[in-house]
Amino acid sequence: MIDHVSLGTRRYADSVAFYSRVLAPLGLALLRDTGSEAAFGTPERWCFFLYPVPEDEPVTARGAHIALGAPDRIVVAAIHEVALASAARDIFTPRPRPDISETYFGAMFHDLDGHRIEVLTNAT
Repeated sequence: MIDHVSLGTRRYADSVAFYSRVLAPLGLALLRDTGSEAAFGTPERWCFFLYPVPEDEPVTARGAHIALGAPDRIVVAAIHEVALASAARDIFTPRPRPDISETYFGAMFHDLDGHRIEVLTNAT
């Protein structure tokens, strides 16, 4: 089981604001921001972190992506909408993907640094 995820960013302050909006529909909030680390989650479980990355270091890798589980289709659509309104670039809009599974419903976007972020549910 994965405990947490950490992403690098070249746009630290913008990314902290972006993920504050994008993660809110999942019940995750910004719990700490030191300027060199932003931690998101619930008081019981910190699970998503952002770190500044220098300009001369890679920030993302081809093929890598993070998938966030949502409780239902409404939350999937809400996160996608918030992300696009917050300068994310669409990869695919919320929709069923029977090529993945009969119950899959999801969306994917690039965040401010080009990370591929998927949000999905298998709830019908």
